[in-house]
Amino acid sequence: MTALPRRKRFGYVPKVVIGLLFALLCFSACDITAALPVPAATPTPCSRNCPPLVRSGSGQSHTIQTRDFTLLYFDPWSVQYSNSQSVILVASTDFGDLTVMVASQAVAPGTSSAELLSQTEQQTLYPSQYTNIVDTGVIRGAEIGYVDGSGESYEAAYLQPNTPDLPVYLQLMASVRGTTGLTFVAISPLDPNSSDAHLVPDAEYDHIVNSIEWL
Repeated sequence: MTALPRRKRFGYVPKVVIGLLFALLCFSACDITAALPVPAATPTPCSRNCPPLVRSGSGQSHTIQTRDFTLLYFDPWSVQYSNSQSVILVASTDFGDLTVMVASQAVAPGTSSAELLSQTEQQTLYPSQYTNIVDTGVIRGAEIGYVDGSGESYEAAYLQPNTPDLPVYLQLMASVRGTTGLTFVAISPLDPNSSDAHLVPDAEYDHIVNSIEWL
């Protein structure tokens, strides 16, 4: 991933489900449990009739379905919130919680993944929740459920009342198929560029987005 020497700041957007991510992240700083296991390698991308994911280790698999997609996930991930259009997963590590939201929405015909990503950025990154927002580069090969998309990574400080700001790393992706768009937002205290593989959540994120099936 090539860091881009620029900074983006976005205006305020009303909080809906995204607000749950912020609350979960705030509470997660004090929830210290076992480290997140490193998953097996993700399968080779396929365009149709994709085989189910197989994961090494003893983590139990679970499936959740919304109106537009199904999502397969493994322990220690758990569902913190879900409705007909979105799922929020959380997993505890020794350094705080990883929080991921996958959501669907109707989009106008011709909407590109880059346009949906821009909209997601504006709905996620706003100064009332974050400061020192830095765009750290494009996510190469971004896709959701094997549908090509667009992605961007950020570093920021999450604002917490009466406590020091919490450094966080965000990864946002968006894909569009027809008039349906899927978005992926991950917020973590773990640096995706860490040289320690056990501290890098990217492999976990790959497992999640590759497990998504569009309906």
